Amino acid sequence: MGWFKRFLQKLGIEGKNQKTFLIFLMAVALATFFLINTQFLSAVTPVMFVVVFGIFFSALWFVAGYSVFRSLLVASVGLSFILFIGQSYCGLPEVDRVANDSLMTLVGFGFIYIGVQFVRSLYKELFGDKQAKEEWRQKGMIPLFKEMNGNKHSWLVLLTYGALISLFIWQIYSVINPIINGLCVYQ
Repeated sequence: MGWFKRFLQKLGIEGKNQKTFLIFLMAVALATFFLINTQFLSAVTPVMFVVVFGIFFSALWFVAGYSVFRSLLVASVGLSFILFIGQSYCGLPEVDRVANDSLMTLVGFGFIYIGVQFVRSLYKELFGDKQAKEEWRQKGMIPLFKEMNGNKHSWLVLLTYGALISLFIWQIYSVINPIINGLCVYQ
C-alpha cells in the first residue's frame, strides 16, 4: 500500500485528498461493475458516454469559435475593405481596368496585414492580453484551462481545442479563397 501512496503523491494527490481519490476509484469500479453486468445499463452506457463527451465537445467548440470569431472581428474591417475594393474594381468596364498589377499588390499586402492582425488577436485571445478589462481575457483561454485543471495542462482539452480552432480557421479560409480567386485579376 506504501507504493500506491507514493504513486498518488507523484500525481500530486496528498493527504486527505488520497482518501477522496480512493473513494472515487471505488465508486468508478463499482459503477463499472454494475454497468457491465446489468443488461439495461450496458445498453445505456454508450448513450451516456456520447452525451457526456458531446457536452464536453460542444463546450470546447463554443469556446474555440468565440476565440476565433473575436479575432476575426478585429481583422474584418480590413478584410471587408480589401474585398470591396477588389470586387468594385472588377465591376468596372474592361477598358477602365488598367491597374491589374496594382490591385494584385494591394490585395496581397492587404491579406498579409490582415493575416498578421488576425494571428496577433488570436494569440491575445489564447494566451492573454494584459491590457484587457476582464480578468479572464487578461489570462487568456490556455492559461484559464490550465488553472481550471489545478495548474496542470490537460492535453486532451488542449489538443481538442487546437483542432477546433484549426477547423474554424480552415472554414474561414475555404469561404474567402473562392472570393479572392474569383477576382478578375486572378483569372
